[in-house]
Order: sequence, then C-alpha cells, then structure tokens
Amino acid sequence: MPAIRIPDAQWGKVWRTLVAAGPFSCLGEEPIYLVSDRQVRLVRHKKLPFEVVPPPDGRKESRNHA
Repeated sequence: MPAIRIPDAQWGKVWRTLVAAGPFSCLGEEPIYLVSDRQVRLVRHKKLPFEVVPPPDGRKESRNHA
C-alpha cells in the first residue's frame, strides 16, 4: 500500500476523495496516509495534489500479494 502526504492547502478535497473511495490510515504525527492503489489512481485522475512518500518505517512498498 502506498503512503502519501497531502498538501495543507488542498487537504479537504483530497481527504474527501480518499474517504469516498474506501478506508485508509493516518500514520504517525506527521500526516502521512496509507492508502490503496485504487485511491492513488482516483486522486491522480481528479488531478488533486499529493506526494507519494516512503513508509515511515523505512521499508519499501511490497508488491507481493501472494
């Protein structure tokens, strides 16, 4: 699952889009959100600003869904 950061200026629009698309989690004190690939695609489709960041624990995102 990707981790993203939402700019403060557009936080409300992006947050509402994420909530409408399904559950997600806030990680740590800095607002970094763990979201689904579907949510990332939706936010990109709507051309809303966000930044994909490494997960806070430093691990790379896993693509193994076995």
